[in-house]
Formats: sequence, C-alpha cells, structure tokens
Amino acid sequence: MIPLLYRLREEIRFERRHHSWVVISETPLNVVRVRERAVAVLRLCDGSRTLAQIAVATAMTEEQVFRLCEYFNKKAILEIALVTGGDYFPSVTVIIPTKDRGAELAECLESVFAQDYLNDSVEVIVVDDGSKDGTKALVNSFNCKLLSHEISRGQSYCRNIGAREARGEILAFLDSDCVAGPAWLKEIVNYFSWDRIGAVGGYVDGYFDNSPLDRYEQTFSPLNMGSHILYGTDDNSSFYTPTCNLLVRRKAYIQTGGIREDMHVGEDVDFCWRMRAKGYDMLYVPVGSVKHKHRNELGKMLKRRRDYGTSEATLYTLHPEKKKTFQIPLLATISFFSLCAAILLLSMLPLLASGACFLFEVWMKVVKLARMGLCIPLWRICFSVARNFFSFSYFASFHVVRYYLVALLLLGFAANHVWLLSLFVLLVASTVDYHLKKPQLNFLQFLYYYILDHVAYQIGVIVGCIGKRTLGSYVPRFVRRAVATSF
Repeated sequence: MIPLLYRLREEIRFERRHHSWVVISETPLNVVRVRERAVAVLRLCDGSRTLAQIAVATAMTEEQVFRLCEYFNKKAILEIALVTGGDYFPSVTVIIPTKDRGAELAECLESVFAQDYLNDSVEVIVVDDGSKDGTKALVNSFNCKLLSHEISRGQSYCRNIGAREARGEILAFLDSDCVAGPAWLKEIVNYFSWDRIGAVGGYVDGYFDNSPLDRYEQTFSPLNMGSHILYGTDDNSSFYTPTCNLLVRRKAYIQTGGIREDMHVGEDVDFCWRMRAKGYDMLYVPVGSVKHKHRNELGKMLKRRRDYGTSEATLYTLHPEKKKTFQIPLLATISFFSLCAAILLLSMLPLLASGACFLFEVWMKVVKLARMGLCIPLWRICFSVARNFFSFSYFASFHVVRYYLVALLLLGFAANHVWLLSLFVLLVASTVDYHLKKPQLNFLQFLYYYILDHVAYQIGVIVGCIGKRTLGSYVPRFVRRAVATSF
C-alpha cells in the first residue's frame, strides 16, 4: 500500500472541451488539458481516500494512480496530505550516538521510553563514543543496550556499529542532544508500509526559544526541512534528510553500506544520495517531531555553518553526477538580468527590456488561452506572469546570496555600484524568506543573522573547493523550461 493521501487544491475547476477536459487552477494560474480518467481521479482526491481506494473506483492500478497524482502535484493541482493513524508497527531499533552529554542524554532517553508505540517492538542502543563524564552509569539505569569504546571514532562510526548490532526492521537514528515527541516513531514508521521507501526523515524543531539566535535557528536551521512533504527517487536531485531524525529500513542501510566514516560533515547527504542510487525512495514528512538543542552561541553556530559549507566540495567530488540544477524560464531570466543591469549601470534603459519581456509573456498567455476557448481576466494573467518573474528573481537572488555575496562585497571596493546590486539581491532573498518562514524576530534582527549565516556558509564552500581543488559547487546544470509551468 502507498501511504500517501492527495487533496485537490482550492479554487480548482474543470471545464469540458470537446473530447477532453481542462483543469484550471486560479492561484497559481495553471491550465492543464486532461482526459476523462484523470478527471475521475482528481475528483476523488479529497485528502481522505487512499490511492488504493481511488484505484478500485477508477479501474486503475495503485501505481498508475500514484504517478498521475504526482504529476498533478507538480502542476499545483493536487497537494499531499498527511496520513493519520495507521496500523503498521514493525520492530524498531533506536540508535543514539553520544559523547560527554550526560544531562542531555538523560532527557533524550526519557523521551524515547515515553513513546506512544508498542514497547516490545522497540530496542534502544546507545553507542558511547569515548565519554569521560559517567555516561555509562547513566545508560545502565535505562532498559537499553550500551556499546562503548574508549577512543572517540565519530558519530558515523557509532551509527554503523549500532546498526550492525540492531535487531529491528527499522533503524531510528536520533542524536543525544535531541528530545523526541511522544508520537515520534508512530507518526513516521507508518510510511514504511510502502516497500519502495528506504528512509523517512521527520521534523526537527528548535529546543531553545529564549534568545533571538534561538528563534532564528528554530526556523532557519539546516536541520529544519520545512512544513511540506518531500519525496525523492533515484534522480539527480539533492534531496536528503539529516540523521538527527532519520528512520531507515535496515535492509536499505545494509545494501547502501552504511554511513561513510571518513566524513564528519555532510555524511547524511552522502548516505541519502547513495541509498537513492540503490533504487530506494525516501520521504521527508513534517511530523514525528524532535526538538534539537542547537548551538545557541553565535560563534559556534557560524563555525558549524562554515563546516557545512566545506562538505559541498567533498560531496560533489564523490557524486559527480550531482549538480545544482537551474530551470531557466527564458523571459523571466532576461527580465532579472535587465534589472541587475539597470542597478549596475544606474540607468533606466535596461528596464525597457524587462518590461518588454513581461508584456510579451502576457501576450503569449492571452493567445494560448484564447486558442483553448478559456476566458481568464487580464488582471489574473498579468498577476500570474508577475508572480513567475518574481519567483525566478527570488530563486536567482537566493543563489547569489548563498554563494557569491562575499565576492560581490569585495568587488564593491573596486566598483561601488556592485554594492547596490548586493543590496538588491539580499533584500529580495531575505524579504521572501522572512515572509515565508515567519521567524519570531523583527526584520532587522533576522537580517543580521541571515547575512552572517550565508557568509559563514559560503566561506566554507570556498575553503572546501580550494582544499579539494574542485569547482563542483560553482558548476551548475541549466535546464530551459517555459514559464508556463505555473500557467
């Protein structure tokens, strides 16, 4: 059984056109021509019917329904709904690596033993990585298995040792500075009823919320994967989930060869990529929450961000098939670079090109809609085009801020206008991120941490690329697409 539910988005309507149908989404404006069977499937997607039930009702296979639903999910016609309940309770081994974290480990273990799950189906293994603080005595006070070694070998080594000793069908990795919610296992494990799933990551929240840095980390920590379900196959995308809240099918873990022990940062990314290359799919679900005790001192947080950045060079060296992929809508791209040129040249003339691109895109959509016999208000078409253009501007600005902000700031000493361009892309990226993620900070507080975060990360990227003598982080793959993906 495929444990995914799909729901038709609001403001979706169907219109008959001769021997076919068109599905129309109002926000974002999107028109898709479909057949009768697809309409039948879409009408049944109410967020409560399973794919198996829809398959029976439409005389299709469950796999056919899933592929169709995924297609319309990407077209913004459907959205994935969370599965509640479930009666799938496989055996689980919780693996917790630790070193000199006695107080944090105690709270972590208490949360594990308070799980709303079948207790006789859960095994707990703590792997002590050479602690000197009495961790062994603490672990022995809980009903769990202790594996220890005198010399520190790192978290990856500990996770692999724990996996080799595990008896459970599912391996649940949890960091010792995390506190699991009572439904942690129950909410995630049900997705393993789908045979092709190799790993499922759950939501990582911030444990602390006292200081502005704490509140920034709650929403912008790289461990927080967001509020939407993500699904990854054996494609070339960079999708992964962090190991601090990751459940893996034991069979998939063994076939993948475990986690690389020579990597101290980015090993979770590498593992997920290798597992997907083995043919296993993976999910991220914004449930099964754990609270992570993040680094709440600015210097330590920035050092960690820099370390994350250094891992990119190693990852792209190990996985040369992976590249940052950019979908390039031609007119939106020209419009964005015209805006950048206007800033650099301090001239209004390049804005004419941006305006021309906008008007031409509107005209093409009007013509296409007229050919389909659809009557859409002109203001909605203009809004759709403006939305697409701005979305690309955000995407491009975020990438510049993430990887080139330091270079732009340095270039500004030679050409002051470059500082204006830096300010433009920074404001576009930060404003959108602030609006979407809604951190409990005022904008100036947020912007302060946002800039330091990105600068620390890209310094790490630069250092890593120099050390590995590679430009993998700066060699993207461009894929041209029509702006009509959101039409």
